[in-house]
This record gives sequence, C-alpha cells and structure tokens, in this order.
Amino acid sequence: MKNKSSWFAVGMFFVVLLVGANSAFAGKAQWAYGTPINIGDSDFTGSEAMVVMMGTVKNIEPMRGVKNSMQMQFIAEEGGKWIVYMGPKWFTENQKIKFAAGDKVEVRGKKYGGAIIASEISKEGWTMKFRNEADGQAVWECCFPYKEKKD
Repeated sequence: MKNKSSWFAVGMFFVVLLVGANSAFAGKAQWAYGTPINIGDSDFTGSEAMVVMMGTVKNIEPMRGVKNSMQMQFIAEEGGKWIVYMGPKWFTENQKIKFAAGDKVEVRGKKYGGAIIASEISKEGWTMKFRNEADGQAVWECCFPYKEKKD
C-alpha cells in the first residue's frame, strides 16, 4: 500500500510541476482589469488626454502576445497607422457590431506607444465599449446608440 501512495505522490508532483512550468513559460499575457497585464493601469489613467480618431479598419486580428484577445489595425483619416487594443476574443466576437476590413469607425481611447488602448469603438451609429475612461477598468458593454462626447 505504501508503494502505491508514494507513486501517486510522485505523479502529482510532476503534474503540478508541468502545469506550473506551462503557465510560467507560456509567454502569453492575460487580461486583467480591462487591459493586458503587460500594460499597467497607469498607462490608461495617466495624464495623457483621450484621443478620438476617425478612420478605416485595415484588419481585425488576434493580439500578439496576449492570449485570446483581439486588436484592430486602423488607418486614421488624419494620417497614421495604429494598432488598437480591443479586448478579449469572447467579447469582441459575440456582439451585434462586427468590425471588418474597410469599415469606417471612430476609435476613442488613450495612446500607448504606437498603439491605442480603446475605451470605445463606434460604427454606423452604434458603439462597443471596452473600458471606463476614468480608470481604465473593463466595462465590456455593447451595443448602444452612438453619442458624441466632448472632451
């Protein structure tokens, strides 16, 4: 009997070790508080003003380095190409609003290097909300009539 429980303990040790190693070395960020964990809360709530840009969707794709999340390649009307961090795939893909290449959209959010952390994206009179603008916390709300905001 002692022999079986020893093998069980050794087996469980290796299961725990493998699961822990998989998590530690996966190299994929996760979503926390509405933002990928490799982007801190201060990056959204910092002193930089909200930006509002009109433009065209170039592509919707999985976010590089963040598991199960989506980003938008965006070309602003005023010039410039941006990556727009949207949110988890489960949220973005299960809404009435669908974003696709060629769509005209309004992106509202904060700049983060060469990207924008979206708080809202609007298309054809409808808005998908990703984050609370006051603190960057996840909101995950859709689909409500577009309302122009004054900064």
